[in-house]
Amino acid sequence: MTRTSSGRATLPRRAVLAAAPALGLAGLARAQTAPPVPSVESFERLRGGCLSIPVFVDGLGPFDFAVDSAANASVIADDLATQLALPSAGPIGMHTLIAREIVETVRARNVRSGALNAETVRFALAPRSGLIGADGLIGRDLLADHRLLLNFRGVALAAISRSRRVGDSILDPRRPTARFQTPAEERLRGLLMIDARSRTAQAKAIIDTGAEVTIINTAFARAAHASPLVLDDGSTSHTLTSPTGLSVEAWPMQLRNLHFAGIGLEYVPVLVGDFHTFDLWGLSDRPAALLGTDVLGLFETVIIDLKRGELILEI
Repeated sequence: MTRTSSGRATLPRRAVLAAAPALGLAGLARAQTAPPVPSVESFERLRGGCLSIPVFVDGLGPFDFAVDSAANASVIADDLATQLALPSAGPIGMHTLIAREIVETVRARNVRSGALNAETVRFALAPRSGLIGADGLIGRDLLADHRLLLNFRGVALAAISRSRRVGDSILDPRRPTARFQTPAEERLRGLLMIDARSRTAQAKAIIDTGAEVTIINTAFARAAHASPLVLDDGSTSHTLTSPTGLSVEAWPMQLRNLHFAGIGLEYVPVLVGDFHTFDLWGLSDRPAALLGTDVLGLFETVIIDLKRGELILEI
């Protein structure tokens, strides 16, 4: 993987610690002391940590869909699919964090949001409770040829635009940025993956806008000497749930630091587990992470171009 950066930046420890309480996991940072950061309002458009966008299905809407850059399939709430009378399209195997799940699907004639205008779209069905109240989620099956813009400045907003063309500089941020470019031969099934490091442990980090909290595997936790954390209620585990409602336990821990492309974060709370996702990507025995919106939300703007394999973080 190659990357370029406009300079070195270090986000303050208190900014990292502020991410967990804003996302409803205040206990992850309890062991550390830091001044409060008045940035919770930046997350008011987040649903369970995921930014949402307005989506039109078969000309109706807009409906509120989360955006998930690591999901292999887009999903719609089963009650909305019934309301829209979307026809059945049979079962598919959908890979979630937890397992390969067999789910029923429906078909929409057209799906629109920003620059996204897709015909004959197959949605996996999920209960609304698994979607944290959202009407659905847009996965990388629909995002693959587009650019996802996440604005965490002020009121959090997301939008889908066209992939950047070479020389299309008008679309580039004007603030200090860090830029990553993943060569086509290194991309993993359409995922955007970058190099990361904690202490001396080198890891592959996948950009996952559908993850509320950054998740790492035990290989990374061991190599980075991550330390255990205790939640406010005294528990040492946290339940993660897939869109279909399947759940699994994860263990809250803390990375002493996390570095990528000259950006340094300190005392980063994470959830740890050896989940299906890491097995699927062949990363179960190598240090790996899913960078979630707790880390992404520390930046002013995040631009993810899945077609170009490009990530831009505006500081």
